[in-house]
Amino acid sequence: MPLNDELLSHHISTLKHGTAVGNAAKPYVEAMKAIVRKRVAGFDSEKRTAARLEKLIERLAKELEKPAGEYREELRKALREFARYEATYQATTIGGWIGVDMVAPTVAQVWAAAKFEPLKLENGPIDFERLIDKWGPDEVARLSMGVKAGFTQGLPTKAIIKQVVDAGGLADISMRNAMTNAQTLVAHVANEARFETYKENDDVVIGYTWVSTLDSRTSDICRSRDGQVYLFKNSNNPKPPAHYRCRSTTEPKLAPEFDIFDEGATRASAGGQVSAEMTYYEWMKTRPAEVQDVILGKTKGLIFRNSGISAEEFRKISVDDLGQPLTIEEMAAKDKRIAEYLRGQNG
Repeated sequence: MPLNDELLSHHISTLKHGTAVGNAAKPYVEAMKAIVRKRVAGFDSEKRTAARLEKLIERLAKELEKPAGEYREELRKALREFARYEATYQATTIGGWIGVDMVAPTVAQVWAAAKFEPLKLENGPIDFERLIDKWGPDEVARLSMGVKAGFTQGLPTKAIIKQVVDAGGLADISMRNAMTNAQTLVAHVANEARFETYKENDDVVIGYTWVSTLDSRTSDICRSRDGQVYLFKNSNNPKPPAHYRCRSTTEPKLAPEFDIFDEGATRASAGGQVSAEMTYYEWMKTRPAEVQDVILGKTKGLIFRNSGISAEEFRKISVDDLGQPLTIEEMAAKDKRIAEYLRGQNG
């Protein structure tokens, strides 16, 4: 098994670990739901006053913060334990495959890097600790304000309980948010462990290759970066995660004398194993038209197949410099072949 196959297998395990860390929020969300049910059911609807309602909401928020805070601490502990594992995994695995004693970063080094390096997500950078801490206050506010809104609207207690904590209610959003945060934070810690390993061994690792998932759920920005090589001699290189729940990773770009260790590498795709050299849009050229249309939309799918542009050309003209998707009109302005194809279709 080539080195990159081993690293990709580990990345899949990392994604599963992120899901497990997110699922750990379930008992805490259930505790929050139980608190809401108890407090709402115990509120005497015959004596509703603004003052009593405000007191209820204040007490409810205080009680909800306890399980929310407990999950935040469990999340922080899980992330630090994961940092401990990842601190040695990358150096041990890469060094073992190429027969070099690589320097492993310390746990403190990886943890400090994760905390110091903002996550550059689609809505702008966000601090690591802020992402951990925002789940509790946001969810407490959502549930307590949902209760307040229900009483203000004059809903019966059963209806309030239903819209806040029953299936499909506001508490489901809280659980989804916990999962999204956990998966994103685990990806960030894994990413920083890799990059600290790369930095400690820059005589062996000279850069990295962006690796995105080859399926229909991959984002525009990750599709455009898949297969791109970023050398450390250049600055402002992008790093995953590129957005919440990002599944992208990186592979080390080894110094030329170690290239032999990547020969014959493969990667998983929705259509089976393919060469590790195949990029996202090259892979998509092998997919049926209906799959291409699901991923790109019908018009862009037609352009992708019929305008005469290559997979690499489509990658370059489908997003802007920040990796954000361009409209069809913007793409046509960048490449006259698209404009000509569209005129022919409209003619």
